[in-house]
Amino acid sequence: MDFEPLKRFWTRLRYAFFHGYNKERIFSILFIFFGIVGFLWTLIECFSWLFQNTKPSLPDQLRDFINDHLKLIGTLILLVSIYMKRKRIKLSQTFTNTDLTLTVEFCDLFNQKGAIVIPVMDTFDMDTTNNLVNPRTVHGQFLSKYYPNNIPALNLEITHTLSSIGVQPISNEPTLKGKKDRYDIGTTCPVQTHNKYFYLSALTFMKDTGNVDIQPHFINQFLSALWNFIPNHGVYYDTVNIPVIGTGINRLPASYTRDFILREIAHSFFLISKQQTFCKTLRICLHINDYKHYDFDDVKVIFSHIDKYLNR
Repeated sequence: MDFEPLKRFWTRLRYAFFHGYNKERIFSILFIFFGIVGFLWTLIECFSWLFQNTKPSLPDQLRDFINDHLKLIGTLILLVSIYMKRKRIKLSQTFTNTDLTLTVEFCDLFNQKGAIVIPVMDTFDMDTTNNLVNPRTVHGQFLSKYYPNNIPALNLEITHTLSSIGVQPISNEPTLKGKKDRYDIGTTCPVQTHNKYFYLSALTFMKDTGNVDIQPHFINQFLSALWNFIPNHGVYYDTVNIPVIGTGINRLPASYTRDFILREIAHSFFLISKQQTFCKTLRICLHINDYKHYDFDDVKVIFSHIDKYLNR
């Protein structure tokens, strides 16, 4: 029995209702709670005034009902207040005077409609059996999901596609454990399989040891090359889906938090979109297990800055 959907549901529920309580959030919940109580009290008083002469007295019956079910009513109001201040799993905005939409969402990258970006290493190694590709990464999940027993065919397709669009290796290094050809950071190879369209794009540097390395400037180089590649060599899709790149690699400075990289992805997309538009929606997909690393209030601030930038 597959318990994965149930696990995802529980994780989302835990994030939305049980995570991230601070003084401001508790105050907001209490404000909503007493606001609802005040509204209902005013409604009851108006009802009492309108029906005060009825026999039997409807206001008295209503007050008796409230007294008898006070705990239940209070609990329901509290639950409604907590629900109204739940943490969101999705935030989306279409920006002023544009048809561009940015969506930030806790979701499964591979279940989304549109093109999907897969960060890989600069050697385009695809074999998970030699420990060069971590099966837990987005790259590794892509291989296990779509090419579990067909890696040689994928390697041939990558080589052919890169050659056909005029991309050549920048070096050949026999000391590497896997593939020997190395490409520039940001080199992108489109792959279509299982009725899905992927952009395999080089983000990390493969070392002789078989481990990958990443430098801060790789992030911007990767994004700039990717956004320029899509309109020139890719297939148009209304939506492009991208994970928060570089997470899980403990070689970036501490300042390169998930929030920071999310902001870099969004800003680079809109910077390029001022020159040329290659999709209507960019969806930044967050892994649900990373919920502790994100605050959608901060994402709203990012949206606000982008909106000002696009309309200045």
